[in-house]
Amino acid sequence: MRHFNVLDNSELKTFFKYTPAEFNRDTEREILGLALGAALYTPGSRPDFADKIIAGNYRRNTFSGLATLMICLEDAVADADLESAEANVVSQLKEIERVSETNTEESPLLFLRIRNPQQLDKLTNLAGSALGVLTGIVLPKVQASHLDDFFQALDRASEKAGRMLYALPLLETEEVLFAETREQALTEIYAKLRQEKDRILTIRVGATDFSSLYGLRRPVERTIYDVHVIRECLVSVLNKFTKAEDGFIVSGPVYEYFSSDTNPWLSTEPEKVLWEEVQLDLLNGFKGKTCIHPSQIAIVNAGYIISHETYEDAMLILSKSDTFNGILQSPQRNKMNEVKPHLSWAKKVAAQAEIYGVLNEYYKPIDVLNHIRAKQLAKQI
Repeated sequence: MRHFNVLDNSELKTFFKYTPAEFNRDTEREILGLALGAALYTPGSRPDFADKIIAGNYRRNTFSGLATLMICLEDAVADADLESAEANVVSQLKEIERVSETNTEESPLLFLRIRNPQQLDKLTNLAGSALGVLTGIVLPKVQASHLDDFFQALDRASEKAGRMLYALPLLETEEVLFAETREQALTEIYAKLRQEKDRILTIRVGATDFSSLYGLRRPVERTIYDVHVIRECLVSVLNKFTKAEDGFIVSGPVYEYFSSDTNPWLSTEPEKVLWEEVQLDLLNGFKGKTCIHPSQIAIVNAGYIISHETYEDAMLILSKSDTFNGILQSPQRNKMNEVKPHLSWAKKVAAQAEIYGVLNEYYKPIDVLNHIRAKQLAKQI
């Protein structure tokens, strides 16, 4: 698959100097983690998610551009419904496995969000090789003391699946949030995850869970960065896990509002604030974002398209890095490029450009987003 699949070849040529590359679950880990982009959850109790996956519905129309679908057995399922939801997930994964032998091209990458290692073992025994349709497992409410059990259960699941299943640890507990315990908790979690680095696809953060621990909920017009106690925690997570030498990818927190209006432009407050938050995510080092509604998919993914000017600067720095380590004038003659301090940035830009593409000169990511939304609206009329 590739991002922006709603655009035809002519439209891609209009907007992109270099079009987004194709990827699949066997793509190199760091590139694949970056490619997850907008990640949408669906409850494990949903009775038709296998049919929708098989029919390709999660890659078309309202869901155009979705590359990451997370089947949730944790917060999205009530405790009273858990046993039936588990049975439903097992049944539907087996159905996807049966059909995927002949057709997997239209499916987004599939992940399963579990509650604990014991539940993963239970599902491993019930689903067996059907776990092989998954790309990874979301590990919720991660604490250092639980990670050994999680990874051992993941080993058993991977063996049954017949392939390595990635781990996506989710940071959302009070030990990570509260200032008096945060540094120790993050240091201990980091040490554990560093040992398992090659199995970590992305690290995720639960800002809604964090907010609940203070009894807070941001209003629609505010980004998560306006909630200072949450912002401080996010900064600590980024400081611990986004060092250039580690290669971890940290995904941005959910924005829990969406608009039911149908309009080709970012005209409603939820859409404008989400777009602003995506820009702040990028500025601070997050890559990708959890979504709660299909209307958010294009807004999130478009934010990661690389501009022509940014790409030019990055390529200049990379091209000179082996022979020169001083100051370079930018191709646009409007900024200073320093090879040594900007080299890590340039490498990240190159990786992001491969997955999300590089725009033609004079175009901006918002132009692609507006075109996609107008096209989606035209199909609905």
